[in-house]
Amino acid sequence: MAPNQIPYQVKLKTCLRMCIQYLRYAQDKQQALAKQYRRDVAQLLMSNKEQKAHYRVESLINDDIHVELLEILELYCELLLARVSILTSIQDEVDLLTNHIEDGINEAVRALVYASLHASEVKELGQLRDLLTYKFGQDFLKVILEEKVGVPDKVLKKCSPNLPQDDLVMLYLKEIARTYDAPYSQLSDEEEEEEEERDVETSDEEEEEGEDKSEGDDVHSDDKNGNNSKTSPKKKKITSKKDDDKKAIVAVDNDVALDEDDEHTPITVRKPRQNSETMKKDLVIPKEIKKDIKIVHQKKKLDNKNEDTELEDLKKRFAALRR
Repeated sequence: MAPNQIPYQVKLKTCLRMCIQYLRYAQDKQQALAKQYRRDVAQLLMSNKEQKAHYRVESLINDDIHVELLEILELYCELLLARVSILTSIQDEVDLLTNHIEDGINEAVRALVYASLHASEVKELGQLRDLLTYKFGQDFLKVILEEKVGVPDKVLKKCSPNLPQDDLVMLYLKEIARTYDAPYSQLSDEEEEEEEERDVETSDEEEEEGEDKSEGDDVHSDDKNGNNSKTSPKKKKITSKKDDDKKAIVAVDNDVALDEDDEHTPITVRKPRQNSETMKKDLVIPKEIKKDIKIVHQKKKLDNKNEDTELEDLKKRFAALRR
């Protein structure tokens, strides 16, 4: 079959699949670069170059916003791919506006056409824009690009990020300083004490677990004649329902690997992956159940030897998110 005789639906479906593939690749690449940029910011903080680190974090925030845009566009492409037969059956723009607002096709089409200019690294988005323009006409394209008619607010916000607010930049710097043990002047003494208390709590819990494991060892005691006798080992402690309830909840950071004991807990709470929108939010634990929750933290050190391992962990997390 000649190229010009390929059905429109086949072209559209192929283009959408290519867009999804390259959008995922662009996200992986940007996330790997972001991790290196955070290390660079930590190095600047250790060198007492806070102003330079401030400017670098502004660029890092914009990069995170762009990754969020790529994630949104990937979801829109998945939606259109799942409903490609419906999309190809639409007659014109009037039909699109009249019958396809509830199913999300109208929103996805307009968002992808508009955002194709702001995600230039994914050239397949330009090809998708051309296919949609061929179907709905040049006026449809002009109205979206110039007047932004029907483009979702979340896409408009991600496509035109303004200068990040100072409080958001400060939150990024504080988080990087805590993660990499870097000094930062805006990190208050109270916050540092809280981090130390958390580390102490974690170490105490680990010591208690070690003591519990040692209870089953053989115990030597002196009998009445002064001879050293060996008592029978204690039976393995059977955990009661109350003990299970006490260890039922484990709160961990997003990238902390669980211990073998923690992996089998009924409830595990993880912090959400931090980005420009969730940076100001933290894991809130009610006071009445705080004593029953085990909090696990992990501080990362600046070590170039672990870069490959961290990159692999990053890829695994992205693969889990896509499932």
